[in-house]
Amino acid sequence: MSKPSLKALALAPMAGFRKKEVSVPEWDNAKVIIREPSAEAWIRWQGIASPEPPKLPEGQEPQEAPELTPSERAFRTMRADVTLFIDILLDTDLQPVFTVDDTEQVEAIYGPVHSRLLKQALDLIRDADDAKAK
Repeated sequence: MSKPSLKALALAPMAGFRKKEVSVPEWDNAKVIIREPSAEAWIRWQGIASPEPPKLPEGQEPQEAPELTPSERAFRTMRADVTLFIDILLDTDLQPVFTVDDTEQVEAIYGPVHSRLLKQALDLIRDADDAKAK
């Protein structure tokens, strides 16, 4: 049996992500894989969490953005988190459970279990940062 080439290893779709298997009690103890969010998901998250104001025609002064209400801020944060959740949740065959096309459906049901899974995926990044610091 030949050893896989370094190129093949580096180009494997999941090779760059830390991941772990998690049992989800709220889903009849279903086993899922969570992974670190991708760069693409972070870009989508940033676009929702801190949207850039539209580009204005030259010479036109930007207007100050209206202050968001607490509920608008919470909704924006939840929408941003959904983009990451969709990206980090995989089945046990390492296939995505959701796609970006499922965003509205996931937003409608997003709750504590989804938030906990996302936190665990984000902790995979922190765990790596902590290991580097040691």
